[in-house]
Amino acid sequence: MLIMADVVVIDVVQEVSRILTASDVVVEELKIYLQECGPTYVKLQMTYHECKADSSEGRLEEPQVDGDVQREWSLSGGDDLKELVSIVLESTNVKAIFVLGDSRPDTHDVIEQFLQGLYTNHTTVSARFGVESPGNTTIDVFADKFADMLCHNIGLKGFGFQLFGIEGTMKYSGFGNALKMNHTLQHLELGMPNRMELDLEELVQPLIMDENGHQANSTLTALAMTGLPAMRSVGVTSARMTPAMSSVGATLARMLRKNSSIKYLHLRASLKTESEVKELIQSLVENHSLETLDLAWCAGVRGSVFPAIMDVLRVNFTLKDMELRGTILDREGTGLAIKEQLRRNAMSKALHLKELEMAKPTSARVIFCGSPYAGTS
Repeated sequence: MLIMADVVVIDVVQEVSRILTASDVVVEELKIYLQECGPTYVKLQMTYHECKADSSEGRLEEPQVDGDVQREWSLSGGDDLKELVSIVLESTNVKAIFVLGDSRPDTHDVIEQFLQGLYTNHTTVSARFGVESPGNTTIDVFADKFADMLCHNIGLKGFGFQLFGIEGTMKYSGFGNALKMNHTLQHLELGMPNRMELDLEELVQPLIMDENGHQANSTLTALAMTGLPAMRSVGVTSARMTPAMSSVGATLARMLRKNSSIKYLHLRASLKTESEVKELIQSLVENHSLETLDLAWCAGVRGSVFPAIMDVLRVNFTLKDMELRGTILDREGTGLAIKEQLRRNAMSKALHLKELEMAKPTSARVIFCGSPYAGTS
């Protein structure tokens, strides 16, 4: 029976390897679940399509067949899993990876192997991780490795991670430094348990324009954060936190007033008080980049937040959508009035653009093709 099990594992590794190294395949996403799956430890899911190879330029063209191919495998882990991860990281076909793991030490070894490989991987454009806190190490040290990887990677456009199972209160910073060094990342998603405090002051600093109009990071366009606790307002003693930190809403409001790049801000279930939601909303008077604000299931979206939103929408025509599902305003029906005002703003903006006068041309350039004067103007 043991011999038969080994044969199955080897076949899985070989088959997956064949797909990942094929010259005519693009893997849209590879999912790896590092958890108990019946008698096995690892479940793989892959979505890919075959392409025609352009031999003249060495590039892949449009898919040969309609629709993606979806495959699924199971294996027991161990050295075969490590070999598989190495193949994934060396492949130039994999565009997105998703890894979900439990608290086992060997699970964390696999995730660390992925992070080390992403230091030099330039072809994977999206990576997402979900990890449970190990019982014998602190999660902040483990989270450091995510931020450190982003400092070195120059291929990822989207990155996200979710932490689970944290015991006790922990504080964490590090992603602000990553944003200062990384200029390819466009989407960042951070999921923190309520007992883990994220240093937002450090995170948003590279996203704030200084007095000279310079912004350390201008490539990040989407920022998503969930489960953020209320931040302390006085005397934080941890070396990882900044003294006299303000609320989540106030910190993000300060960023939005002086940011020129963030188009999508996702804060589901993160803002707890009415006052911090109002401060965030009022900052949009000075913001001209944000297009979508997601406040779904935020307890602070209630009461005086509604007139504050309507006041802002009279002067802000950049915002296109506001998600309010699961909030008191949504249950009261006032969310419909906000949606209607956003629709009117879009129509008014489109009409205004049509009415703008076209500048009269003052010069012209003529190219003479196929004549002695070709290339001159």
